[in-house]
Amino acid sequence: MNAVAKALANVQGKNAAAGKDVPKISANPVKKKKPAWQDKIKQTGLDDMTLLSKVSNEQIAQNMQERFQSDIIYTNIGDVLISVNPYKWIDIYGNDILEEYIGRSRIELPPHIFAIAEAAYRGMMMEKYNQCVIISGESGAGKTEAAKKIMHYIAEVSGKREEQNTNAAERLAHVRHIILETNPLLEAFGNAKTLRNNNSSRFGKYFEIQFSEDGDPDGGVITNYLLEKSRVVFQTKGERNFHVFYQFCRGATAKEKEDYGLYEPESFDYLMKGECTHVDHMDDVAEWADMRKAMSVIGITQEEQTNILSLVAAILWLGQIEFQEERGDKASVVDMSVLDFAASLLAIPSAFLKTALEIREVETKHGARAGTTYKVPYNKQQAGSARDALAKSIYARLFDWIVVRVNQALRKDTGRVGLSIGVLDIYGFEVFEKNGFEQFCINYVNEKLQQIFIEFTLKKEQEEYVAEGIKWTPINFFNNKIVCELCESKAPPGIFSVLDDVCKTVSADAKAADQSLANRIAGCKQNAHFDLRGMHFVVKHYAGPVTYEIVGMVEKNKDTLVKDLFGTMQISTNGFITALYPAHENDPQSKKAPTTAGFKIKSQANELVKALSAAMPHYVRCLKPNDEKQPMYYDLPRVNHQIQYLGLLDNIKVRRAGFAYRTTFNKFMDRYYLLSGKTSYAAQFIWKGSETEGCKAILMDNNFGPDEWQVGKTKIFLRHPETLFALEDMRENFWHYMVGRIKTAYRTYRQFRHECSNRIKTAFKVWKTYRIECALMIQRTYRDFKELTPFYDIRHNNEQKIAGRKERNRFSIISVRKFGGDYLNMPKFHILLEAMGPGSQEQVIFSSKCSIVTPGGIFSSSKLGPRFCVITKQALYVIRVWQKGAKKGAPKQGGLYEKKLERRIPLQSIESFSMSPFADHYVVVHAPSEFYDVCICCDLKTELISQINQIRNWQCAINFSGPPKYEIVYFKKKKSKGKLAFEQVQQFPPKVITKDNSFFKKDKVLVKPGLPASSTPAKPFKKKGTTFGLSVPTTATPMQVPQQQYYDEGASEAYYDEGQYYDEGQY
Repeated sequence: MNAVAKALANVQGKNAAAGKDVPKISANPVKKKKPAWQDKIKQTGLDDMTLLSKVSNEQIAQNMQERFQSDIIYTNIGDVLISVNPYKWIDIYGNDILEEYIGRSRIELPPHIFAIAEAAYRGMMMEKYNQCVIISGESGAGKTEAAKKIMHYIAEVSGKREEQNTNAAERLAHVRHIILETNPLLEAFGNAKTLRNNNSSRFGKYFEIQFSEDGDPDGGVITNYLLEKSRVVFQTKGERNFHVFYQFCRGATAKEKEDYGLYEPESFDYLMKGECTHVDHMDDVAEWADMRKAMSVIGITQEEQTNILSLVAAILWLGQIEFQEERGDKASVVDMSVLDFAASLLAIPSAFLKTALEIREVETKHGARAGTTYKVPYNKQQAGSARDALAKSIYARLFDWIVVRVNQALRKDTGRVGLSIGVLDIYGFEVFEKNGFEQFCINYVNEKLQQIFIEFTLKKEQEEYVAEGIKWTPINFFNNKIVCELCESKAPPGIFSVLDDVCKTVSADAKAADQSLANRIAGCKQNAHFDLRGMHFVVKHYAGPVTYEIVGMVEKNKDTLVKDLFGTMQISTNGFITALYPAHENDPQSKKAPTTAGFKIKSQANELVKALSAAMPHYVRCLKPNDEKQPMYYDLPRVNHQIQYLGLLDNIKVRRAGFAYRTTFNKFMDRYYLLSGKTSYAAQFIWKGSETEGCKAILMDNNFGPDEWQVGKTKIFLRHPETLFALEDMRENFWHYMVGRIKTAYRTYRQFRHECSNRIKTAFKVWKTYRIECALMIQRTYRDFKELTPFYDIRHNNEQKIAGRKERNRFSIISVRKFGGDYLNMPKFHILLEAMGPGSQEQVIFSSKCSIVTPGGIFSSSKLGPRFCVITKQALYVIRVWQKGAKKGAPKQGGLYEKKLERRIPLQSIESFSMSPFADHYVVVHAPSEFYDVCICCDLKTELISQINQIRNWQCAINFSGPPKYEIVYFKKKKSKGKLAFEQVQQFPPKVITKDNSFFKKDKVLVKPGLPASSTPAKPFKKKGTTFGLSVPTTATPMQVPQQQYYDEGASEAYYDEGQYYDEGQY
């Protein structure tokens, strides 16, 4: 499996156990290889589930399980991203991964949250149209963290664009800072512990990052939806109220606790409804400190903070007010001291608060004439509902005020109206064992969002068909508009309308109110998606049927903040509170009944749909693999449940209703050209026509009918996923077929190996026939090239002084022989440089191994000893190197090497050279001013003489000894002459073993015959601009020696084996 596709699969961090939607992610990702489009289909499972061969909830769950177990949490359904929370630390959000998605289309890389963010950002920049990302899923599935990653990506990408724009960079940094710092504040007032998540967002949040028309970030704005106000007064067993209450009770200072009458959370009725006050791995005291800091960051003054704390404390004390039933079914406050303290926190007279909670004014009206006002006392249950409505109202208005202040901190007034990218983080579809009013409201909102999704998906799908010129038929799909009408319709009345009507005539008895709802809601039976079952009713949502309990729905729907209570809040002496309850909302002339929770949720849902419809939507569906927050644990029934209510099956059906797969022509050709003989031969691409015709050729050659595919203007469309799978199988099998063909060819070769062998022998004989011609051609080419070799002129000038006077070695007269100069590579030969002393700084023009004739003692003759010869532009150096402590003929293991400079002869002191006329390698260097000469045996003697003569401007004579004894007289010591005699022999004595053609003993050199002295290299061609290997001059002539003598196969092999003189790599 591709390593990057496996890495691009995870979204979470270490603090999963703390109940965050998704844990934090490491900021230092491991470097991954960039994923390739060609490898995508071969990853674990399918990247795009529209390609499933069988479409069912079970197949969807199985594909995601296979990927989840390989640490791949992201999967696509067309343009919709599916994310599974892995509950473990996986690094895939670093800058290296982020940069891979910049400017890349969705189909180029594996599924990732960054791909959604990139599509939104590029869509805004290129199309100049607002974008939005809709994230849904149940609590703990990772919605909040997905939203953070999207905003992080957009901030990073827009930040790269604004690096050169200081003002834009400052605005972007400001938005980032406010988002980061206000998170503890919004979580404190908007999050709570639920059965499935310790830090669940209990409000919908639509965050917009605003840009100018040029794409510069201008600020941001948060719109909150569907705050779960009912949680203020009621929580399910095992759940908590909003975090801020517990943080306040535990984190407040001693003075604050005294001023606001705070005790432990267990002392307040509103905080004990769920019988849970602690959350594992959550420190309420530390969270309180972070929340107070966040208030200061966004500019909330100390006075405003005091007012906020007063309202939070007032809510807690309102919950402590209890009522008792008096004669005449009237309610009265049990403990006036509690009411007095709550009234003091609200800065209103306690008598007014008591009256508003116990008595309601009702006015009758006859047409346009004023009616009679009655004071109707509440019963115990109605008084409790009024108290709870007041508490919920205060909290909701306070939360809205906080969101407004956050928006003021985010907003940068630039005076420009531009573009935006919105991210919606809202509850997903909820189905529990017992479903009540809250689940009905949440599922209603998801029905509205699903309606947008269906319309958008089909519209986009069909627009693509029109743009590509594809023949298509209208797609049939389940239109959930009928379900939305069941919930919100006015005529015939929908569920919300029935609920509102029942709330207006609610009985003092809660059971009677619930029974009234059951009786009246039976009128919804005419809708095929509704069914009444006693004190329950069933709604067949797009994600499946859900059974709701009627008991308690009426009470939860009442948001009874009557005019009396509203007016009571308006008379507060605290200006902060009166600002939360503006006078225009409590018109004395208005006789409208107070709105219900259902009415407000319905209104907010329609506003949300309107906002989303004005932007191009992108979708992220989040799932949780288990309820235990355990990594690598995939609870299949639990996931199946979420797949069903998220409507993933319908998503796939809509996507597959037309063509299941499409891609551009060039990508289709790159992957499948092997499958047609018209587009490939021996696995090589040979198609010369257009890519459109190439795609057609591939499909027709593999017998795919015209009803299985269509060709658009830029893309190829495959109707069924089975067609794509068949292409993949054939592509995979192609290589198996090629292996079979290779095996067959090899078997054929084995059968005719003798014939093949004969052919090889024949070819070899032909080669031997023409080997001389080939050699001559190579020589002519090298002659043409040798003008470019170093020291060519030196060799040419020296050749004139030696030609005809000395027998030649075959190597010396080969025309391709070039002078190399520093054969020892002196810059790296440190031991010789150390021996040269100050001369090591001189420019070396020649260096080589050699031997020196050293004079013997009184009773011994001269001997030949190994030395190193180095020539610089100033002097000739003779250096001896030996191993310390080594015995003769037996080097000491690990012994140190010693060096000694034996001779340094300035070049200006050299007057002449002496050599024999035979084919030996001896040369005597005469330097009279140095008192004695030096006799050198060197295979490169000709180059040695040439290099010295070049420095001396060719003033040094070259002398040759003559008959009869062919002796060279030289000073072997100071004022002591010696002779070196030469004798030509056909064979060496039997006991003499040497690889050379000469043998030295007792001042006498025995030499075998060499090439005639008249042998000369072929004359070079002075052709300017000659380039090796491009041409061979027709005037070239072979060497002026007998061909059979010049060309010798054995000698040629020896020449090419001599690595220190010839290196093919140089050519």
